[in-house]
Amino acid sequence: MRRVNEALLLGIVREKGLVSRAELARLSGLTKPTVSSQVANLIHRGVVREEGAGEPDERGGKPPKLLRFNANGGALIAAEIGSVTIRVWLTDLDGNEIDSEVAASRPELGAAQVLDDTNSAIQAILGRGRGRKQRLFAAAIAAPGRVDANTGAVLEAGNVFHWRDVAVRDYFERALRVPVRVENDVNLSAVGEMHSGLAQGVQNFALIRLGTGIGAALVLGGRLYQGDHWAAGEIGHMIFGRNTAYQEASERGHLELAVGSDRLRARVQSGLALPSGVSLSRWLGEALRRNDPAAAAIIDELAGEISLAVTNLAVVIDPELIVLNGEMFELAFDRIRELVGRVVPWPVRVEQSALGDHAVLLGAASMARSLAHDLICGPVRSDTQTEATRVRLRI
Repeated sequence: MRRVNEALLLGIVREKGLVSRAELARLSGLTKPTVSSQVANLIHRGVVREEGAGEPDERGGKPPKLLRFNANGGALIAAEIGSVTIRVWLTDLDGNEIDSEVAASRPELGAAQVLDDTNSAIQAILGRGRGRKQRLFAAAIAAPGRVDANTGAVLEAGNVFHWRDVAVRDYFERALRVPVRVENDVNLSAVGEMHSGLAQGVQNFALIRLGTGIGAALVLGGRLYQGDHWAAGEIGHMIFGRNTAYQEASERGHLELAVGSDRLRARVQSGLALPSGVSLSRWLGEALRRNDPAAAAIIDELAGEISLAVTNLAVVIDPELIVLNGEMFELAFDRIRELVGRVVPWPVRVEQSALGDHAVLLGAASMARSLAHDLICGPVRSDTQTEATRVRLRI
């Protein structure tokens, strides 16, 4: 009961910004002695602080001391393991970015090297932040592939990784000595949209993220739907024709082999003069402005394939919103929206994410923030009850 009361009071303090003990008692329904005792404990632990004085009540007397959540009372790590780069944020307890680090991802060297490189980036950012004297509370890692969010293991990651049964959470809990959550990167993009993007207040939506790979995240009733095999949203394996239905299954899937950014780049390089290291989307955008027919054909094919995926999601789950996240969507967005609108006989809201690459790290920060809330208010819950499996993030 003490932990429940602490969680309730901490949530009110965070929501209200500044609040007195008397107001906490009124809003929570707890007795004033209980509020006083629990607040004293939260202040002692450094997550709530007194800040200024409020107005005395109509009876006069001493002005009440006001309370505020102390976001600087600790720190969180949010990290993304990508196919090209590893990105890390250090945030305060509200999930606000304090510092960042980017490192090269080298999946061709194997899972152990990628995890070591990610840890090196985290240690670099923690090393710079030691002077802040902030305790690291928790971390959340965005990983590729099918992720068992209960155990924190990557069950399988095709694409360029070729991982199978990689114990990501175990590795980082040993390295960081704090509780860690691990979730699929596309799912965390959706969490980022829920808390900071277009999906705020939306209960049912889908997000499609296109990079080297392609994947979707499904949020139903305000919660991530992850599937019985942690494979919900693996739309890279969608098939759109009889010919592909009779082909052997591939590690990456038929759709990903068609529209993954590395495959699009290879297609452009085979027929057009694309210099190495140049942004594919920028180059194609310039080619389209020159009315290059080869570039137009590539974008038209991309729009067609993605439109089929969007349409299938729309008719299966009938979401309020479908968010498209990825640079290449900027070139094909109008065409995708047109094709979907032509096929689906009811309105489908399709939007392009304004968060871009930040969506993943914003989602990871939200998940780490929720885990920190659990830690502040009591012991971490069992794996079968983790916020990772339910993901209605409260704070």
